[in-house]
Amino acid sequence: MTDVSVKPQSITGSRGWDLTLVGLGAVALIFLLVWPTVQVALGGDQYVFLARRLAEGGLDVDNLPPRYGDFAPWQGHKYLPFGPLPALLLVPLLPLLHAGMALVFVGYAFTAANVLILYRVLGLMGVADERRHWATLLYFAGTPYLGVTLIGISTYYAHIVATTFLLLAIHEAFGKRRWLLVGLFVGLSGACRFTEIFALPFFIWMAAAGDVAVNAVQSQRHRFETRPAKPFPRFAMLLSGFAVPMLLLCAYNYARFGTIAETGFGKAVLYRDVLYEARSAGLFSLAHVPKNVFMMLLQGPQPVGGDSTAVLRFPYVEPSRWGMGLFFTSPALLYVFRARLNETLVKACWIATLTLLVPILAYYGIGYLQFGYRYALDFMPFLIVLVARGFPDPMTNRARLLVAVSVVINIWGALMLAVWL
Repeated sequence: MTDVSVKPQSITGSRGWDLTLVGLGAVALIFLLVWPTVQVALGGDQYVFLARRLAEGGLDVDNLPPRYGDFAPWQGHKYLPFGPLPALLLVPLLPLLHAGMALVFVGYAFTAANVLILYRVLGLMGVADERRHWATLLYFAGTPYLGVTLIGISTYYAHIVATTFLLLAIHEAFGKRRWLLVGLFVGLSGACRFTEIFALPFFIWMAAAGDVAVNAVQSQRHRFETRPAKPFPRFAMLLSGFAVPMLLLCAYNYARFGTIAETGFGKAVLYRDVLYEARSAGLFSLAHVPKNVFMMLLQGPQPVGGDSTAVLRFPYVEPSRWGMGLFFTSPALLYVFRARLNETLVKACWIATLTLLVPILAYYGIGYLQFGYRYALDFMPFLIVLVARGFPDPMTNRARLLVAVSVVINIWGALMLAVWL
């Protein structure tokens, strides 16, 4: 009798959380679809202008409107410092863009692909059932990814496309394991955002570990098996695929600036004086690490009206426009610390996160104007894998609640970001 009475209650509770998961996802999706219909055009679509010049056979963005920043002036021309691949992918879509389609909808299309790829990746890694669903919701609606998707400007669009290729690389590494394709996808991700090349150690680690496959019998115990094999052929294929986009990037830089090492970030026209002051300390410098660490981990919301206001105005606190710490905006990410360090996959994810943090923390800029710490999107796939592996199995109400809170916070933040811009 006891079992019979408890079972319906547990089913009812589970259904309630299932409805919560679907509801939160639906709210985020409706928000994404409705907002562009009421939002004034933002500008910031530098990639569209580069796509037009690429279609004409040029590499400059001399056609960029005078009010636009984020370009590098050089020898009478304007060049974008960003990776060129997101613009190249826009070339076939130029007729639609000329007809008035906003850049944000291209980001939506890539995001739809990202949802499917991540969902498959989690399955390949032995994350099943509820944990898989909640981890996917967390990634796309409970992290800065939501705000980046909502705002259709080039720097944000680059995050989305870089995510696509990084997820494809992870999927291939745990799927058919064609290491030439893995390297190619990592390189293509780096052709969107240069920092992504620092994810390469993850794939080197996994290639060295052998062909990784989920043991279906022990999947509930989060175990992976490896079949030993000689790693050098895999390394050769991985690095060969990676080299192709990198060589093309070098050629792209040389054609614009006469050197393969110049991307244009050191010459870029910026929007705020404080960024020029920060860059004067070095494009990359240890001097930038303390501020970046503070913004990534410790920066919280601010009082409405600023620190010097006499009386706080409703709603009393607001997000900092310079960003906020990861665990303030996505408290469910705390589950990264429950992932078991004795697993090869978990070690590789931490290695990737740490190596990706090297250029991010040393960089002079922190991504103003943003909600949360959007540079974390460069390593968010690895954090979400850690979170998913750290989720309790079966899921607890506490874990579900932390994901739900993360989603609510990021819907609020995405709305604030849209209003600011």
